[in-house]
Amino acid sequence: MTQINPFETAVSTFRHVAEIIGLDKEHPGQDLINRMITPDMGVSFRISLQMDDGTVRSIDAFRVQFNDDRGPYKGGVRFHPQVTYDEVKALAFWMYLKTAVVNIPYGGAKGGIRVDYKALSLPEKERLTKQYFQSLHGLIGPKVDIPAPDVNTGPREMAWGLDRLRKLSGHWDYPVVTGKPIDLGGSLGRKEATGRGCIFVTEAYMKDNGIEPAKATASIQGFGNGGQWAANDLHAMGVKVVAVSDTSCCLHSEDGLDIPAVVDHKVKTGTLAGFSSKVDEIGTEKLWDVPVTVVVPSALENSITEEVAQRIKAEVIAEVANGPTTPKANRYLYESGITVLPDILANAGGVTVSYYEWVQNTQGESWTQEVVEERLKGKMVSAYRQVAEFAKEKETSMRTAAYALAIEKVAHAMIERGAQ
Repeated sequence: MTQINPFETAVSTFRHVAEIIGLDKEHPGQDLINRMITPDMGVSFRISLQMDDGTVRSIDAFRVQFNDDRGPYKGGVRFHPQVTYDEVKALAFWMYLKTAVVNIPYGGAKGGIRVDYKALSLPEKERLTKQYFQSLHGLIGPKVDIPAPDVNTGPREMAWGLDRLRKLSGHWDYPVVTGKPIDLGGSLGRKEATGRGCIFVTEAYMKDNGIEPAKATASIQGFGNGGQWAANDLHAMGVKVVAVSDTSCCLHSEDGLDIPAVVDHKVKTGTLAGFSSKVDEIGTEKLWDVPVTVVVPSALENSITEEVAQRIKAEVIAEVANGPTTPKANRYLYESGITVLPDILANAGGVTVSYYEWVQNTQGESWTQEVVEERLKGKMVSAYRQVAEFAKEKETSMRTAAYALAIEKVAHAMIERGAQ
């Protein structure tokens, strides 16, 4: 199968929407399109990791700071064997659009290490993570660039990063990273935020379109943190979750899965396989063939190609993953009448609560989970309303509407700040 470059996908969508809204015509002589699709800075560097057996491995690492016209760079760090510079660049690009959609004062960045992180021992993981943050010392900071967790990283890695940066700077600086453990300045509600934010948006869409949760079904592709919380919240709403998948298999039950039990099994074993003899285990890719009301892609980029889109039988796709749908697939889905709640809206819950964590750290406060979730829901539903109203008014897709609103916000910030 031909590899799809995620950055080319991101830029293709951007150029299409920029043309629709007449970005260059509105701001002639400003070269805004090129300024907005070119990262401010990106670094590709080597980490020399000493393994437990004394050997040394050379590992590729990256950080891209794409745009800070609306605030400091913000973006996660992922450790995965398929990480590339172009992938990190695309994720940083989407991040600055995402923060604009939900109107929080950040730009966009992303980082990654190309490594089979799960195969490393715990001491090797700690050495690798701390070396990554040490290599970026001077480029990141609480008012410059604020890392956070992403694929295969979490509070543990953020604690390691915080510790290394503390030792290099000589002082505590809690807001330097987000997604930290609670007892090291982390925010309540952060681990749930990406999946939960997506379901806040999905719930608002369902209410607007008269879809009763008790009569709805859902499937979740990818069962990491985001997918698990999306499944939990759909289940709690009364939606019957009939299929979930990871790289091992797809669990399928027409009667609905016991989601708390599935999550517990995944957390304990690291896989969906072997969950229960009473539940069908089918091939991972078979998930796309299951008819449902809502499909939630929660894995990596470009999961929904045009061929996959033609197999989907759903009313709405809610994107927990970053960039899961290719431009051709997006066009097919729109023309087929399937609504896509786009990633730069639907999965902005993570960065929103990261912002709330940064605010709490900066002010020396600690909010309750109820306060965090109330503010998250308000932020996500407000952003959904703006995007939905724009899409309805302009008779366009939700993705086009989200991009258009984000582009205009960032463009105005660029013009107001001046070119130099």
